Amino acid sequence: MSRTKRLLKGLNRKLPDFPTVPTVLNSISTHQEPNTESCAAEEQTLKKRYFIALEGPDGSGKSTQAHILSEKLRAEGYSCIVTEQPGGTEEGKRIRNILLNPEFDISAKTELFLFLADRAEHVAKIVEPTLKGNSIVISSRYLYSTLVYQGLVREVAPYEFLLKMNLFAVNNVVPDIVFYIDIAPEDGLSKAKNNSLKKMHYPDGDRIEREGLAFQEKVRAGYLELASRFGDLFVIIDGRGKSREEIGDSIYSHVKRRLYHD
Repeated sequence: MSRTKRLLKGLNRKLPDFPTVPTVLNSISTHQEPNTESCAAEEQTLKKRYFIALEGPDGSGKSTQAHILSEKLRAEGYSCIVTEQPGGTEEGKRIRNILLNPEFDISAKTELFLFLADRAEHVAKIVEPTLKGNSIVISSRYLYSTLVYQGLVREVAPYEFLLKMNLFAVNNVVPDIVFYIDIAPEDGLSKAKNNSLKKMHYPDGDRIEREGLAFQEKVRAGYLELASRFGDLFVIIDGRGKSREEIGDSIYSHVKRRLYHD
């Protein structure tokens, strides 16, 4: 089963409050996997083309874990890049400033389309070219963030609309594996607000962090609900009370198994 079909299969087992998506599924072409039925050497090379996404609430350590994972993979001889959404491109950095700067009072719809614009640029300029070069992409956040934040939490638009628009934005490119780092919302929010090393640090938190603890609790619930419906695409990493080294080791062990068995 291709990655896109696996994604759609998981998304079709959605929350009961959302409409069914048969018309969406029929209208979306699937992303074709490369033919790996060749010699063993070529097959091993193709397995180095891999897309990993890290998801989680604010302050869950996604960016930290992306860099830890990349260091481990490079030590094994893999070629990989670390990137993020929003802000993975020059255009994305400007979009990120609008999205996170608390001085901007943007509507929920504007927020949605800015995330989609960033994602489209990111995939076209970073993700797809890197994957075509048979390298590993490690992205802090991907389309699942929108399905949770703008979908399950904000309820900006029907779920099938968000699914269709996100897949259109990313040209049907979906990860091989998604890690959801689960932490206590109060811990994550505290870390996010007090992390002065972030690329964009605002006193009292960025625009989304200022939504407060109740919002972050809904985000966590949304991710857990989404993860339960994606099967083996999603891997939940329990980050509560764990060191960054312990979390990193857990993620790495999953990645190594997938690299050699997918």
